Amino acid sequence: NTGIAWLKDLPDVVKIHEEFLKDSLRVDIFGIKEEGTINGKLHAPLRPEVPTLVPGRKYLLEAVLRTLKLGHLFSQGTVDSNEIWLDVTVKSGEKVIGRSGGIEENTEVDKWSHFVNVFMLDREGNRINRRNPQDIFVPLYNNQIPPGAAHTIHYELQLPQKLDAPLTIEVKLQYRKFDQEYMEFVTNKAQEGDNPIRGHEKGKAYKNELPIVTICTDRITLPVEGVAATIEQPKMEIPVWQRWNDYGIGLFLKGKAELRQAEEAFKEVEKLNRFDGPINLARVYYLEGRLDEMVEVLGRAVSAKDPPAPPWTLNWLTGQANREQGHLVEAEKNFRKVLEDKTPEMIEKGFDFSLDIEVINLLGLTQFDMAKQARGDEQAAERKDLLLRSVDTFKKTLLIDSENISAHYNLHLLYTQLGEKQ
Repeated sequence: NTGIAWLKDLPDVVKIHEEFLKDSLRVDIFGIKEEGTINGKLHAPLRPEVPTLVPGRKYLLEAVLRTLKLGHLFSQGTVDSNEIWLDVTVKSGEKVIGRSGGIEENTEVDKWSHFVNVFMLDREGNRINRRNPQDIFVPLYNNQIPPGAAHTIHYELQLPQKLDAPLTIEVKLQYRKFDQEYMEFVTNKAQEGDNPIRGHEKGKAYKNELPIVTICTDRITLPVEGVAATIEQPKMEIPVWQRWNDYGIGLFLKGKAELRQAEEAFKEVEKLNRFDGPINLARVYYLEGRLDEMVEVLGRAVSAKDPPAPPWTLNWLTGQANREQGHLVEAEKNFRKVLEDKTPEMIEKGFDFSLDIEVINLLGLTQFDMAKQARGDEQAAERKDLLLRSVDTFKKTLLIDSENISAHYNLHLLYTQLGEKQ
């Protein structure tokens, strides 16, 4: 929290917090697409090979943010007032030809920037911006990034008809606690006798002087057609497979908007002999309902040896495929293995999936479906046994999360099937 430390004039504390923030994520100028559309020809990964850009043409810049040192969503916490954004500058020589994420004269961030936060709304469509969680209704968007995951951002880049120097692109992830709106609220609510707010002169408009921390940055210079110049591209330390995988994950997490592009990225990962490729292809195919292809790529993931695919992930995805295809007995076994297996690797890494509510609920639903298939008087005992097993499974969820909606809803259905009305 650089904001509180700065307001209390504690520079040593500010420095400690800045060091903690730095390099907790990385940004990668991964690729560039022709024609300025998501369907344009992709040149990637950038470096060491780069395309020559043509003046007057439109491109789409592909930037990837990836979390590195976090065990939670970035940024989590007070996401309504954490001001986190991408600052992108495009130059030809010393001339700026494109900018997103700049700071206005009043120290406010350009409102058209890409923010890595949650824009939460109340029922009237107003932003939740003054610590009023009781009014939360729905998010307009949620750009938080899960731990070890990525976020892919597109920037349209229209080049001028004439350029005299190569193109240099710099992307920085900036962090400021707190944002302009929240600090305006704080200063406007100050009462007589309150401690003075550092950096604010009473009676004047608030200017946000809170420190801005650059968490990570990436920079690249691209050749331009008709401009003679020698450009040396630095060697990228990030493995190529990981750059493709991060790019694909960022597209996948957008929902159903760019699954085709995510699929192509994960195919590149598989070409580089990583299990992550077929594993993530399985995720794409599951969302698209392409279950036969999902089973096929999971088979390829199982055969990966260097390194092998994690068995808990394979069982989770295979269980979902089996469940959707009606192979309920096999699906139940898959989900049980996720929850109950203790491999040497899991013990060494401290992994314990027995408390994974999502998998517990999938197991309960599978047992419930198995009970529905046990019909007639001759299967009445088996049906009741499966219903009771499903009840026990959902009760495990409630021991972990007493308010879990899925568990409560399915327990209601199960008790109805069992004839229990209380």
